[in-house]
Amino acid sequence: MLRKYLSVFAALAVMATLCITGQAQEINSPVGAKHVIWIGSDGFGAHYVNWDELPNLKRMKENGAWTLHMRSVLPSSSAINWETQLVGAPSESHGYRTWGSKEPDLPPIFIGENGRFPDVFYVIKQAIPDAKTSCVYSWDGIGYLYDKAAVDTDKFVQGDPAVYEEGKAFIADKPTFSFVYFSEPDGVGHGVGWGTPEYQKMLQTIDDYVGKLLADIEAAGIADDTVVIFTSDHGGTEKGHGDLLMEHMEVPFVVYGKGVKAGEITDVVVHYDVAATIAWILGVDLPQAWRGLPVKSAFGM
Repeated sequence: MLRKYLSVFAALAVMATLCITGQAQEINSPVGAKHVIWIGSDGFGAHYVNWDELPNLKRMKENGAWTLHMRSVLPSSSAINWETQLVGAPSESHGYRTWGSKEPDLPPIFIGENGRFPDVFYVIKQAIPDAKTSCVYSWDGIGYLYDKAAVDTDKFVQGDPAVYEEGKAFIADKPTFSFVYFSEPDGVGHGVGWGTPEYQKMLQTIDDYVGKLLADIEAAGIADDTVVIFTSDHGGTEKGHGDLLMEHMEVPFVVYGKGVKAGEITDVVVHYDVAATIAWILGVDLPQAWRGLPVKSAFGM
């Protein structure tokens, strides 16, 4: 009789363990997605987009939700706007105010238990402890903008070709959330000029990387459960950006994959909506300190 009770107790213990494990790994996505891949391209201005020259982004656009009017926060420079996208709040809240800020230029309005303003990696890990997270980038400034303790695989590499190779490896590991950041076409913009033939050619190079990453998602067998988001931080004119010009302020926002309703997004979309959208897709509650809103209209909601 004792052995019988012990056997029953052991079975119940195993079932309880499985239930706990299942809860830790569960993703309660409102759209059924298990993975989000965020592709960022620095300096990819919306005013220079010719969809016919960008077949992979065009495929995302035609089968997904999109706008060329997502707006940067002021000033339209890199660290400020990538931080804004990562933390779901404007620069007045997170404190990054200069092009290459490595720490907040003014105290954040809120500091969480991790000693930082809460970013999207952190809130995902808090809600889904077993989430696989990764980030690769070719501008080292990105590495100062989020909580690295919440990123399982974090890599700074030299050049965008290396970004693609690492991004491919991340995708093969079927991450819950991965940020793949390309530093171009910003370099060409500063070196030669926004809208020049060289700049337009670099947009096509970024588009090639997007196409390869989409193919890698298919090869990993996760395409049916994945949402892909493409954004930039700012545009530019001549050889610069950061001024009060719409060519500097507007960038693409393209959402493609699981649960997405195809069509142009007519809602207002601002950079701090990116983190909110990613968290919402994965069923994660937004911190009170965030000001971004999920772009639910991209999913017909």
